[in-house]
Amino acid sequence: MKYILFIVFIFTFISCSSSSSVLETDKVFTAEEVKSSGFKMRGNFESEFKGSSESMHGFYKGREVAFIVYPTLDLANTNGLETAKQQTEMIEIVEKNIGHGPNVEKLVCRGYKPGVGVAGRGGLKLNQLPESNPGLDGIIITNKLQIFSESENLSNNAPPCVRREPLYTHYKVFGNIIIMAEPLNTEDEKDTSKFIENLASKLLE
Repeated sequence: MKYILFIVFIFTFISCSSSSSVLETDKVFTAEEVKSSGFKMRGNFESEFKGSSESMHGFYKGREVAFIVYPTLDLANTNGLETAKQQTEMIEIVEKNIGHGPNVEKLVCRGYKPGVGVAGRGGLKLNQLPESNPGLDGIIITNKLQIFSESENLSNNAPPCVRREPLYTHYKVFGNIIIMAEPLNTEDEKDTSKFIENLASKLLE
């Protein structure tokens, strides 16, 4: 009986280990390969990331994702890793509602305030402006732009921003590229990480 339990334990351990394995590659991808992977490109980052050859953001399966391409694997694992950490950096709020690092470009409103709303891991994107603002709809509000004063909301009808945080919360160094993704309200940390792993696997197909 003990022998059978031991065998069951071993198989369970192997199964759990394989299901949580992290996909790795030493392939050098081109920007065109990224764009043709099913990723719907929306535009490029305004920031110039050190050592990168191209950076782009857009959508994949209902959420925002981003790719930063580097010429070599070494640059992706050095400059790219540093950039990924900067673009997903969350900090403790000590000033107003700022919960992001100084170099984060894409921002989102997260948190909850009774009677106001704005909850969940996905949050309220700062680039989704109401139709009552002609000429501004679709513009991405970044950390570097000062279109609105910090005391103003995006519109009179918009809820106050509880916490300004990085849009992308998870990243992965995969070959010569950095993959970043936003979380969804319906998932936890493991789900977001699994999504990035699945996205990485699509690049190898």
